Amino acid sequence: MIPRRWGSKRRRFLMGSGLFVGLSGGFLSLSSNQEVALTERSLPIQHILLAQLGPEHIGGVTYRRGLGGDSLVAWGDRILEWPVTAKPEMREVVPAQPGQVYSNGGCALDVNGDGVDEVILARGRAPAHSHARLFWFQRVPKETSWREHQVAVLNPDEWASPHDIQPFAYRRPGGRMGQGVVAVLARQQLVWFSLPPDPAVPWERHEIATLPATNQSGMALGNVAGHGRRDVVCGMFWAECPSDPTRDPWIVRRFGNWDDNRWGGMAQLALGDLDGDGKMDIVAAEAEIPEARLGFFRRDAAHPDGVWTLQLIDTGLYCPHSLAVADVDTDGRLDVIVGEMTAGGWDFPLNPRPRLLAYLNRGGGKFDRLTLAEGLGVHEMALAPQRFDGRFMLYGADEIQPFKFPDMRTHVSYWLLGPAP
Repeated sequence: MIPRRWGSKRRRFLMGSGLFVGLSGGFLSLSSNQEVALTERSLPIQHILLAQLGPEHIGGVTYRRGLGGDSLVAWGDRILEWPVTAKPEMREVVPAQPGQVYSNGGCALDVNGDGVDEVILARGRAPAHSHARLFWFQRVPKETSWREHQVAVLNPDEWASPHDIQPFAYRRPGGRMGQGVVAVLARQQLVWFSLPPDPAVPWERHEIATLPATNQSGMALGNVAGHGRRDVVCGMFWAECPSDPTRDPWIVRRFGNWDDNRWGGMAQLALGDLDGDGKMDIVAAEAEIPEARLGFFRRDAAHPDGVWTLQLIDTGLYCPHSLAVADVDTDGRLDVIVGEMTAGGWDFPLNPRPRLLAYLNRGGGKFDRLTLAEGLGVHEMALAPQRFDGRFMLYGADEIQPFKFPDMRTHVSYWLLGPAP
């Protein structure tokens, strides 16, 4: 563990091979290439390096609530856990299985109602994630490895790797509550699985839609339509949840056209009211490409079923495969945090200075860009629940491409934003 903290002045620290920068101000860089330094705001950040795993693949990380304390769980070739404590020690909770690999998508959910989270992941044949099956993994006291339970076979003879998996809660007519998970398979097929009374038996699969375009990924769930239900946003589309998602069809609509370049539909997504009009906006980053855009989409009241209006926040980002929305400067407006990768998943050059960036919302569609850290890429970064000390916790691991860049190494980290108590 190597924590660093930045105060009111600009400082630089060399950690391993990465250079991390703390700024008391930031940069205004929205309409030109010239960066204008800001001096009025401060956003302290503390970096905690959990592990350096060499060439080991990590596909995703999630935050898990446990009886003995919360933890971060990561997966790729195997499943690892770090308790969120002052001295986190890595534990291998599910060993690697020869010829098998875990998909990017995964989440934590209290499956069996015991008050702690289980972890839901898909595993398939390496290296292409084919013949994938969905599992939930249970920590059992006094057992060294977590116990696995199969949820479903996804598509037995096809590539159906779930790039995204998110918890899903719903209310059926009459008031009965239910839960499950939503997944996007092969970057096009939206499905969800409902949790049965006995979670150890196979879960029922429900089809949402086959999206009308390929290469769609990234997922966010929330009340987009304004009916109080959890709609699903994926790629450049959103699916409106019906009153009874176990029986009724979903309505799929397009909200953006970034996928006209083949890659922009592979996005990172978040939901929030960024412009303060009381309606949900869709925040999106082009996750897989250099020269990527970041922006938010507003639903047009005059054409509610059509393409939404785009408000650009920034351009020229390198593979921003991490996105979170929160009021990190506590001024009552939602801000945006983006993390760049070290190497994109396609034929792109190595990024020598991947950045962790905050866009502080000043209202009226204006944002101040603040460089929080430089030097370590991050992939599928996420925001943890609010901490007791008021700080925001971001966590994730970088995505390495050793077949293209043999010297790349995996790091698992978290960052704390805000002044230390």
